This record gives sequence, structure tokens and C-alpha cells, in this order.
Amino acid sequence: MDVTQRIVASASKSFREGNYQEALNLYQKAATLYDSAFFSANIALCEQRIKGEPEHKQVLAGSPAESRQLAETQSLLEHYYRRCQELEYQLLETATP
Repeated sequence: MDVTQRIVASASKSFREGNYQEALNLYQKAATLYDSAFFSANIALCEQRIKGEPEHKQVLAGSPAESRQLAETQSLLEHYYRRCQELEYQLLETATP
């Protein structure tokens, strides 16, 4: 396991145990060692938990917020799918002699 993997494993463990400040510090450290885009969601979740915000905010069925949330979810799903494909292609290119 390299340094970043150890840091991320420790951060994940801290988060699961409810040590959000420690997890935040570790994710921020990992973000400086690696691409920060990979850890932005983890950092945001830690900050959300530190502020004491609820895990999920209630959305009323049929409200504009529900439609917006569904559209954002679909957009994110498509983004992550494309990103996974890009990374897979990069791996294939580097593995091919």
C-alpha cells in the first residue's frame, strides 16, 4: 500500500467511526498528494458532518427541488460513467506495449 492509500484508508476509518475532523484532515492531505478532484466529495461530506447537517435533506414529492435533484443525479451518473470509461481507456493504453 502506498502513502496515499494508507492515508485514504485511515480517513475512511475515521469517518466511519465519527471522527469527522480527523477524516477531513486526512482527506485534505490525500488531496494535496493526489488529484484533489478525487477527494472533493469526501471533504464536503466531512465538512457537512462537522457542521452537524443531516445526512439527507427531505425533499417533498412533486416539488421543483425533487425534479432538480433527479436531473442532477442523472447528470452526475452520466459524468461518472464517462469518467470511468476515460480512466479505463487510459489504463488500457498504458498496459498495451
